[in-house]
Amino acid sequence: MKYILNEQIALRSWRGVPCAYYIKNDRHAKSLSAEDFLILMSCDGKNEQDPESESIKRLSQVGFIRPAAECEELSEWQKVRFCDNRYMPISEWSITGRCNYNCLHCFMAKDNERLMSEFSWEEMLNLLDEYEKCGIQTFVITGGEPLLHPRFMDLMREISRRGMVVDDILTNGALLTEDIIHKLKDLGLNPLFSISLDGIGHHDWMRGVAGAEKTAMRAIDLCLKEGMRVRVQVCAHRLNLDTMVDTVKLMGEKGVDMIRVIRTSESPRWKENAGDACLSIEEYFDLGTELLTEFAKTGYHSELTVWQFGEYHPHAGVYYFSAVDCSGDEERDLRRPTCTGIRGSMAIASDGEVLPCNRMAGYYAGKGYSFGNAKKGGIRHLLQDSDYLNTITCPVSKVKENPTCSACKYFRYCHGGCRAIALLFYDYTGPDLSKCIFYNKGYYQKARRAFDLAAKGSGREFRCGSPVPELEEELNK
Repeated sequence: MKYILNEQIALRSWRGVPCAYYIKNDRHAKSLSAEDFLILMSCDGKNEQDPESESIKRLSQVGFIRPAAECEELSEWQKVRFCDNRYMPISEWSITGRCNYNCLHCFMAKDNERLMSEFSWEEMLNLLDEYEKCGIQTFVITGGEPLLHPRFMDLMREISRRGMVVDDILTNGALLTEDIIHKLKDLGLNPLFSISLDGIGHHDWMRGVAGAEKTAMRAIDLCLKEGMRVRVQVCAHRLNLDTMVDTVKLMGEKGVDMIRVIRTSESPRWKENAGDACLSIEEYFDLGTELLTEFAKTGYHSELTVWQFGEYHPHAGVYYFSAVDCSGDEERDLRRPTCTGIRGSMAIASDGEVLPCNRMAGYYAGKGYSFGNAKKGGIRHLLQDSDYLNTITCPVSKVKENPTCSACKYFRYCHGGCRAIALLFYDYTGPDLSKCIFYNKGYYQKARRAFDLAAKGSGREFRCGSPVPELEEELNK
């Protein structure tokens, strides 16, 4: 009897991960045993298999394979692909630097359009070829404003045709229409829409466009009506603090899937337009504590993240702190990459520059340093042997070598923190000072006590999913 892979399964092999598979719409590949990989390679609708084989029975039962129909063949996406590079599943791809908004904090504002670049259609196709050769499967599409690109829908069609996945589209929502959503659905694409909304009553000012808030609300409501996943992104600063709690509660009431609050950082454009409006790290953590606990009391089902501080998952009633990121196996943690997000996602700017993380673009541009350019030299060699590969695979043990982290008793919990924040103060292997503040100024204890009070005041139960044992002992005294 002939067997064939389930249509949701594709086989891949990389340096260091020789036997693996993707499930369509999953962000990450999963490992296989060499024996199962070889068997699955032969389940192509052409080769005869023994239906009584224990391996064939087992792989059929778990959904990897099924009996093949007459003349049935694997799709190009499903066929085994041997990638002569290190594993990389995701790319955060800025397809254009152009934008239709004049955001006060962003270099890619409309009034800088003459300085912006974008991918041509030929460059897009060339890069998609490279992505396929490297085994990259999933995309976060960003800009600028990605829907402003004249070939946006053509790109979506090409990604779908190749069996790839669009997991997330970052947009201001102004150009999002029912027609675009229907076309995406027809292509089998179901992206999360990350839509910006910087505070009730503040969004128009922040985005430099009259009616931007109304437009964002329309886009959010449209996505919800059409059954699309929605994450609302909120930039927090001193000038919109008074609306933060009401904003996240309104989004929870609407039923968005996720809300992410991000501290507006000290970019030159933001300082020019808003002066000293940036929150200090302490102010930001105070806001984070208030937002997480006030939102938890509401009973809304949206997930709330305060970037690099904490997150609340309402379905489980569990909250986590970003500064507690450990497995319990200290030796294993020291060997892992400094940032699993960076290790699993290749950032590519609209000019083709390849970056460990899009939040690092300003730092490396200011230094005049290039890891490589996807438009000029492709990306495959960067995942074979390069400074880019060395950077994204840099182990936690290297961060421990800096004097601040090596002397800190909490390093085994935070592992030095966020590399993008570390670059603001030191270098790639320096300390993330926000995590130092989290521990040294008692924000773990403050937030834990605030959640305990929220539980008593609301009658709900909240559990800390990232406990620090010695600090728990202090709280229990």
